[in-house]
Amino acid sequence: MSSARDRILGKIRSNLGRTTAPDAAAASSSRLAALGDETSPRPVWDDDDLSRFLRCFEAAAATWARVDTVADTGDAVATYLADKPAGNTVHLAPHPLLDDVSWPNTLTTARATHGREALVGVSVAELGVAETGSLVLFSGADTPTTLNFLPDYHIVLLRMDAVVPHFEDVWARMRERGGFPPRSFNFITGPSRTADVEQTLQLGAHGPRSLHLILVAARD
Repeated sequence: MSSARDRILGKIRSNLGRTTAPDAAAASSSRLAALGDETSPRPVWDDDDLSRFLRCFEAAAATWARVDTVADTGDAVATYLADKPAGNTVHLAPHPLLDDVSWPNTLTTARATHGREALVGVSVAELGVAETGSLVLFSGADTPTTLNFLPDYHIVLLRMDAVVPHFEDVWARMRERGGFPPRSFNFITGPSRTADVEQTLQLGAHGPRSLHLILVAARD
């Protein structure tokens, strides 16, 4: 006796003119091909990808600063926090890139495997998407997802050469990495917000109230 699931899928296949289920390997290959389809319509813009990314990033109520090297990030973070009621402790993702940061004496750093105790969290983005000004953060041991959403102030490092034009390019870069994909991808476009109450925009509704990018120009 066939299960309800088999009967439902059978009806779907019948309506599609198929008599058998698709081969799993063929279906997987088809999905990957679709993700890399260069013929799908995509938005275009007149300026360069980095300029487009930063323009969209600012439009989403986020802020950014440029530094020459990863080591300069500490001073940039201190400058950003100088007028914020955020204290002087920053919780860092256990990412190896953050080991190269020179932190000023005015800040205290703590390693964080989650963000529950953090008012200020510092993460590393894998990519930036020029199409929407979004940051792409992969989950993993050195990039805890909770640090992206629990602190009030979220600070993110991104290398300037890691900005890609479109979302499709994210999947292409992911395939180039090899191995298994991360458990989750987080596309972050600006700080948390809602306009549910009287259509009045409120930042920090269900996540960070502030998103600040440190854009690193040089590859050390």
